[in-house]
Amino acid sequence: MMQLQRKRLTPDRFLELGVIQGPHGLKGALTVFSNTRPAQAIAGYSFWWLGDAPGSLKRYGVTRAWQHGGRILAELDGVTDRDQAEQIKHQKIWIPVEEVDVAEDEYLWDDLIGCEVVRADSGELIGAVTALEEYGAQDILVVSTDMKAPTQGEWMLPFIEDVVLEVNMETRRITVELPEGMDACFTPRF
Repeated sequence: MMQLQRKRLTPDRFLELGVIQGPHGLKGALTVFSNTRPAQAIAGYSFWWLGDAPGSLKRYGVTRAWQHGGRILAELDGVTDRDQAEQIKHQKIWIPVEEVDVAEDEYLWDDLIGCEVVRADSGELIGAVTALEEYGAQDILVVSTDMKAPTQGEWMLPFIEDVVLEVNMETRRITVELPEGMDACFTPRF
């Protein structure tokens, strides 16, 4: 079964895994929002790089990270009180892309952005992936039609095996089958 990993890829080859939401308690613990799946997977890295963008990151050792109720808490080297935790509030959490293990049938979301999407039956170009969205039941490929398409618009295709037949990252091409009734997933642009 194909899986998507909700992690953002940047041109500098860092992945954005989450964000520091703010302090937790008085001793420098942090509340973290995780983009990883499962959410607690963010705790599996020994170092986080914090900052707004890859060009301005500062590396922190992860002393401890754990799930506490419905949220993730973490302690970082050098962050020992609430004031220090406040200073890194709202900073994004990054790791180098080479540290992420991606199984053969998994894809990083941003690796799919820009891939061409074609119909399996005719080879017709539908468009290109412009975004991915998560709606609980499954992930959604957002595909903008090709400029030459007779009707301009946007497809929202579920990333499931019945629809996505093949993802070829070498050719950056995704082959899909659009079963009957899939026109409901198309929004024309007038």
